[in-house]
Amino acid sequence: MHFKAVSSSVVIWTLILLFTSNNYVQGQVYTQYTVDVFEDCSATWIITQVLDINGTVDTWDGFQQKVSNLVNAAMNQTQREMNVVPASLQMDTALSWETQSKTVKYIFTWANFSYAQNGQVIVGDVFGVNGFFSLLYGDGTLQINYPQKLAIQSVVPAPSERDDKAQTIKWLGSQYFINGHPHIVLADTNVVSNSDAPTAMLIIGVVGTLLAFSLGSLGFVLAKRRMQQIKETNINKLPEIPKVETEEEKILKTLKSAGGSMFQWEITEKCRFSKAKTSQLLAVLEKKGIVRRYKKGRDKIVMLIENPKGEQQ
Repeated sequence: MHFKAVSSSVVIWTLILLFTSNNYVQGQVYTQYTVDVFEDCSATWIITQVLDINGTVDTWDGFQQKVSNLVNAAMNQTQREMNVVPASLQMDTALSWETQSKTVKYIFTWANFSYAQNGQVIVGDVFGVNGFFSLLYGDGTLQINYPQKLAIQSVVPAPSERDDKAQTIKWLGSQYFINGHPHIVLADTNVVSNSDAPTAMLIIGVVGTLLAFSLGSLGFVLAKRRMQQIKETNINKLPEIPKVETEEEKILKTLKSAGGSMFQWEITEKCRFSKAKTSQLLAVLEKKGIVRRYKKGRDKIVMLIENPKGEQQ
């Protein structure tokens, strides 16, 4: 009986793999929703859709209408003012003859996507819209990135992947979300949650009391000795301050890693800047003669300028 059960599982997984492989060749491969959440409660959405090379791509008007319908539905659901930043709407299509596929990226910035409460940034009430992802491009993976000053206080449901160092959480499918999910509470990294505070204070109090009696006299002696050492030591050298990478250096590093040229929206995504900030920084670099920008469609291509020796900046 055990052998038959194992054999049945192997057959089922084989059929699933064959079906998935066939879907890769003939139809849509996948859809990924990447959401960059910011401290001001706005969020930049990047929807990446990989289709068969003969698959149908949404129109520019269709894309705008989908976003407009979704945001309006979210406003009715949450009773909060929100809107899409007009200048943030972008759509780009790239073909790959090698894989016989096309990649479409839809980008927009959603103002008041989340909301602030008691020093926290709360994400999730917009997902209460019935059929949330069906109003966009259907089921797909969902990745949420959050800023460095914030940390996850709670997240429901448990994500498929979580990387606190990279400030990222990810779910492999949106079809399992119930209305109002996912729900994420972000708090300042320096704030201790209320549930942990009493325990922490109790431990500190007990340890402090014990150490106060046993180390009182020793502390006095050590302090006196330390003061004498300070008097006898001439401290002239200041500690070396580590070099902090500037925002301009971050853009140049990103450009170099990409071979010297990128779309401007890609720099915005990889450096996690706002679109306006990216444009300002690139304008400064362009004025310094370090980069050059060329208009292409609704975006710009940014290129590093070579010096007289033929080397990139």
